[in-house]
Amino acid sequence: MLMAVSSPSARTALRTSAFMIEKEAGNFTKGKEMMPKIDKSGRFCSPRAARELALLTIYAACLEGSDPIRFFEKRMNARREPGYEFDKTSLMEYNHMSFGGPPVTTETIEEADELLRSDEKESAVEAEVLSAPPKLVYSRLLLRFTRKLLLAVVDKWDHVLTIDKVAPPKWKNKPAGRILEFCILHLAMSEIVVLGTRHQIVINEAIDLAKRFCDGAAPRIINGCLRTFVKDFSGSSVAQASDANQKFDMVLGILAVAQHFKQTFR
Repeated sequence: MLMAVSSPSARTALRTSAFMIEKEAGNFTKGKEMMPKIDKSGRFCSPRAARELALLTIYAACLEGSDPIRFFEKRMNARREPGYEFDKTSLMEYNHMSFGGPPVTTETIEEADELLRSDEKESAVEAEVLSAPPKLVYSRLLLRFTRKLLLAVVDKWDHVLTIDKVAPPKWKNKPAGRILEFCILHLAMSEIVVLGTRHQIVINEAIDLAKRFCDGAAPRIINGCLRTFVKDFSGSSVAQASDANQKFDMVLGILAVAQHFKQTFR
């Protein structure tokens, strides 16, 4: 007998709360081949972790209607509850590359129960990690990188207009249901423009974030939106460089003429 076991969407967990994710939310398929990188202090040191933290911060700030930087600083400086202890072994079990997917088919009730237990364990680990104080989870280097990403986003709020140009109509017609996808686009665009990260890297990271936290065709749509953005941005950059070169050549020409007259009438 075949049984289909459907995994709840991570979107539900994020909408409930960006950092206090309930145990029953956010079940994902396995992806143990790429586990998170931990430094000597026992904290995350992978750029993927910083981008994930930045995304969750932007998303939570949007829901709260606050500034992402202020929200990030507030969480960084939040006091721990009395008696709170963070289990660092959960960092080794947490998987940044665990993606959602279609329902999994099992042949027996036992297999279905085992799958559900495994999903519940993953969700509990995710809740433990994402709700923990950032200083216990992320290295100092990653926290600095996260802040740079957030500053880039705040510096480029005008990307809202750009996103409106490249996003599909069905997303723009129901923006409240696509806040997470728009946050991924905003984060990626800002990193490309402000931080100058190679667009191939940023697009791949954005697609993986969409696979992890979004549903449906979001990864494919985000890929298309960002490639259109990069194409337009590259063309604009070339045009601006050409204009700058023409102005520079004009200045050099004026200086040459001035030097000629100076020598002639000396």
